[in-house]
Order: sequence, then C-alpha cells, then structure tokens
Amino acid sequence: MSTTRIATVLIALYTALFLFADFFAVADPAAIDPSLPYLPPEAIRFTSSSGRFHLRPLLVRRNPIAGQFAAYSQQQPALIPLRFFVFTASPDDPSTRHLRICAISDGAAHFLGTDEFGRDVWSRLVYGGRLTLLISLSAALAATLVALAVGIVAGYSGPLADSALMRLVEACMAVPWLYLLLAVRALLPLRSPPIVAAAVCALVMAAIGWARPARILRGAAHAARQSAYVTLARATGASPWHIARWHLLPALAPLALTQFTVLVPQFIAGEIALSYFGLGVTEPLVSWGDMLAAAQHLSAIVQYPWLMAPIWAMIPLFFAIHIFADRSSTRSPLTLSSVTRHWYKLPRQKVQGESPVRF
Repeated sequence: MSTTRIATVLIALYTALFLFADFFAVADPAAIDPSLPYLPPEAIRFTSSSGRFHLRPLLVRRNPIAGQFAAYSQQQPALIPLRFFVFTASPDDPSTRHLRICAISDGAAHFLGTDEFGRDVWSRLVYGGRLTLLISLSAALAATLVALAVGIVAGYSGPLADSALMRLVEACMAVPWLYLLLAVRALLPLRSPPIVAAAVCALVMAAIGWARPARILRGAAHAARQSAYVTLARATGASPWHIARWHLLPALAPLALTQFTVLVPQFIAGEIALSYFGLGVTEPLVSWGDMLAAAQHLSAIVQYPWLMAPIWAMIPLFFAIHIFADRSSTRSPLTLSSVTRHWYKLPRQKVQGESPVRF
C-alpha cells in the first residue's frame, strides 16, 4: 500500500473519530471518578478466571488498594463484560443520552486509563482532538485566505504596493511567532468564557501565521502575471479583478492548498502550546494541550505514561497531513485551456479556409 493510501485511510479514520466523538467516547470527558485516579489502561480478554472462553469480551479491571492513592492490586482483577452500542445518560443532565460504542454495567471502560481526577483519557482524547483540530483548521483557513489575498495584491499590483506589503510581511516574520502568540494571548483576560478563549486562540494564530504563506504566494502570483494567458487577457481588455479571479486564483490554488495543509500541524502545535501554559482552552472544554498540561512533571510522565496519549495521536495525524501537503504541491495549476473553456471566452473570428481557434 502506498503512502498516499495510508495517509488517506488515516485522515478518514481521524475524521470519523472526531466527527462522531459522542459515539466513540466511552464516557463524558468531564465525568470525575474519585475512586479511580491514575488508573492504568485496562486490557480486554475472552477467557474467564477459570480459563473458560467467552464470546463477549471481558474488561480486566484492577482493584484499588484501600488507604493508598492511585495504587491498584495485581491479584484477582475483576472481569466485567463489555456491552456494545449502549445509550448512556450525561451526569449533568440525565435526560441527555448518548449512543456509545461500548460500556460496562457499573461505569465506563478505561482503555487508556484515567487522569488524576479519574476522568477517562480515551474520551478526553477524542473530544479534545475534535476541538484542537477545529481550532487549527479554522486558524489555518483564515491565515491562508489572508495570505492568498495579500499575495495576489502584492504580486499583481505595482511596485509601491508590493514593497509596502512585503515590508509588512518581513516585519511579521522577524518576530518569533510562538513567543508573540504567548504574549498576545497573555494580554487577554484569563477569566473569559471557554468558547471565547477557543475562538481567540484561533484568531491569534491566524493573525500571526499568514505572513510566510503570503510571501510564497506573492512569488507565485508574480510569476503567473508574466505568463502568456495573463498577458493575453490584459491585451483583450480584461480588468484586474477579472484576471485575479479567473486566472491568478486557479494558478495559485494548488500552492494555497499546500500552504493550508502545512499550517494545520503548526497550528495544532500552537494550540497545544497555549493550552499547555494555561492560555488556551480552559475547562470544562478539553483539548490536547489541556490534557498534556497534566503531564508537566517528569515524574508524572514516567509513572503514568498514558497521559502522553495526545503525543502518540499527533504523530500519525501529522504524517498523513504532510503526505497530503506533498501531494497537493505536485498538482499542476489550471492552465489557459481549462480556464477559458468555462470562464473566459476570447472573441473568435472564423476566417474562410481556416478552422476556428479553440482553447
């Protein structure tokens, strides 16, 4: 199987996982279980303690040791049957029910263990990935659109506008974006609502991340301006808006898509950095950065390595996104023949004895 197919499968799996997080999560991400702090990941087996085979999988749950914090006995674990496609009620609103992929009779299965408050890591990973990816995609889309507009204006306009925009781009690129991101977010009120903090996080990343793609797109727009079909369009009296809309945009579309796919992993890392330092997504919302904030100490990473689950989830996702970025960069831009076939018709004069000109 080629790397492109592997990346496609990974993107499809992550998309389905995040879109249907309510189904794939086994518990509410904010549900606290004080009796199971730092519970190790639970295994699944098909044999009972007596060695008898069962078609229904059994969840292996260790028993907490009385009087000790986050200590679990290795002897005689409880074997709990798993139930699939179960409706569970929300702890905050019992009338709200969600269809879960699986559950157990006395709570939720913790396939990736729990955190310090007994919250299910798998459920928080799914819900947090959806919010992190939503913020990153929104910020990347906004930054790409701004970069595309600035690149077209700078590449097609005169030298004065080009010089002014490029100086602005260079000034933005000279500042370390991560430190500027932290500084700008730190100036905002920390007690803002969680949804407002998530939106501000996306806006701040978009406002900082447009400069580098704008410089790349400006060079491509400048090269497309010198092309034959743009020269021909100007000679026929096409307006600059018409040329930018029907000629420059198709030429820059593959490069803009590449810049978008490159920005997504950077903004995922930016959201994680903000939430890790307590400046991004806040409770009760959950993101990957908020999850990693619980593993700031080396002792927590060594003793409870399942808290690093967002890191292991990001590696395949980044691999798939970069494969798509590489594929989109190899796509050829729309040429004059494909553009004029639908959007821009040149006046044709049929000369006797000659075939009409076709594009």
